[in-house]
Amino acid sequence: MSAGMISEGVLIIASVIVAGMITGIVISKVGSFESYYTATTEAQKEKMLSKFEIIHTSQFNNTSVNIWIKNTGLTPIQELGLVDVYFGQINSVDYVGYSTGSTPQWVFQGSTTTSSVWSQGDTIQLRLQDGTSLQNNKSYLIQFTISNGVSDDYIFSVS
Repeated sequence: MSAGMISEGVLIIASVIVAGMITGIVISKVGSFESYYTATTEAQKEKMLSKFEIIHTSQFNNTSVNIWIKNTGLTPIQELGLVDVYFGQINSVDYVGYSTGSTPQWVFQGSTTTSSVWSQGDTIQLRLQDGTSLQNNKSYLIQFTISNGVSDDYIFSVS
């Protein structure tokens, strides 16, 4: 009888240890899932609060256009150095690098820099210089995309 009680005691202790280990694993996985869910939710929230509109373009010279973009979202936009700009005729749009030193390229105008914070309600201006002359009566597309993937397109013609 004493041997049976010792065996039962060992089994109970082993069961408690195994149950504790399983509980620890489950709790750590729940914590990992919660962290992932929180990060995903924050990213979606940032994306929903970020909004801007290309409000106007005008031809600067035969190879350049000025572009005005307004932050219409509910949050400031940071990391302007990670902005992507695409430009070209409707059927041949290409990526345009920031201040590459050769055309095509684009740069901020005024006091805006890549380290600026683009506040809610502010309008920024950039100048885009194409590698070729802009053609009359052709439609051009500009797409401006910020670091979290929010973008806006604008189609215009040169007359």
